[in-house]
Amino acid sequence: MTNLRDRSFRALTLIIVIATTATGCGGSTSQGTARVAAPPDCSQPDPGVSATEIRVGGIYPTSGPNGAFFKAVGAGVGARFAEENEKGGIAGRRLTLVSGDDGDGELANLTAARQLVVTEKVFGIIEATTSSDGGAKFLADEHVPVTGWGITPAWGTYENMFGYRNSTSPRPEGEPVTRSAQFIKDHGGHRVAIVAGGAIASVNVANQLAETLPAVGLELGYKTVDVPLGGNDFAVEVQHMKDAGVDVLYTGMATAPNIALYQAAVAAGLKFNVVLFPTGYDGRVAVAYGTELEGAYFSIDWRPFELPVPAHQRFKQMLTQTAPDEYPGQLAMVGWLSADAFIRGVREAGAACPTRAAFIANLRQVKDYTADGLLPPTDFAAVFGKMPLCSWILQLHGSRFVPVSNDPTCGVLLKDYHR
Repeated sequence: MTNLRDRSFRALTLIIVIATTATGCGGSTSQGTARVAAPPDCSQPDPGVSATEIRVGGIYPTSGPNGAFFKAVGAGVGARFAEENEKGGIAGRRLTLVSGDDGDGELANLTAARQLVVTEKVFGIIEATTSSDGGAKFLADEHVPVTGWGITPAWGTYENMFGYRNSTSPRPEGEPVTRSAQFIKDHGGHRVAIVAGGAIASVNVANQLAETLPAVGLELGYKTVDVPLGGNDFAVEVQHMKDAGVDVLYTGMATAPNIALYQAAVAAGLKFNVVLFPTGYDGRVAVAYGTELEGAYFSIDWRPFELPVPAHQRFKQMLTQTAPDEYPGQLAMVGWLSADAFIRGVREAGAACPTRAAFIANLRQVKDYTADGLLPPTDFAAVFGKMPLCSWILQLHGSRFVPVSNDPTCGVLLKDYHR
């Protein structure tokens, strides 16, 4: 169990906070862009396209504090590519992944992007990283299509970038959404404690929820955004929560400090009507901490395994076949979904001779992308530059996750909310 408390796990789950609570709206859309036709022959193909292969770059940390976990992204991409290649590839071309490491941050991200595009001559990029803003302008200037985990402002700024489900706001501070506050209210919450800190994403999550509470009829009992990254001594915070008489706990932190905070609160005699964590949906977490977190709620941006569709089983089977040591968790699924969106983009570009321009223009016009049921129908033009409004929410019971609904739970922008 203790390995879940190391620095890498804290970093991983903080990233998931960003992904499941990313907010903000703005940016342009691509509505009305003309569809681009593929060339009649492939005598002069775009970079990365040959008669037998399409070379695709992958950018995610493989070194640094996140590297041990983010290798799962590459495993997920590899599993989806292997599935497609087993079926003959795309018009007879095999998909080949060439990975780049951005474990040292945004400068490394730009370096990896340049290496993949200029030296490796890849056709496009798949990304899952908090550092994607580093190379984003370069990739946009080079008109390179990108799919992946849309969790930084670049995904709502540059139209060559496609989050597999959501775009983001180009505004780093984001904009509040009522989803979490309304869920808390609907499940018996009244007086809310919000605990966050350690990174700007965590602080933003806390501030955004706090803004929505009065609108839905909730009270803010206690709020702090001063928890240091990796902090696990919550005696002061718990005493403030107790003095404030809170009955709801919401955090913008990673899973390990969430557990420590919850345990300290329970030991001090606090009882909660609602505990809502924006991180932690992972079978390993359920097994290791099911007793401590019994009844807590968690959110996720893709259809959970507990609501199975055939694509879940395909994912697990292919991951076991291609990366048997990899756990079929969230980051592997992020890789799978990012690769699936890329494959859709290539097909939209014209499988016989895909071009970068056709990929970007034509995928942006797709209105019904679901990754074979793993996602709600996505309109890539409609979501661009906007914040996600919906997520699936699950409750932990007996060391297993139970969805609160078959459908995602949704909210609206606070500015659009009317009681």
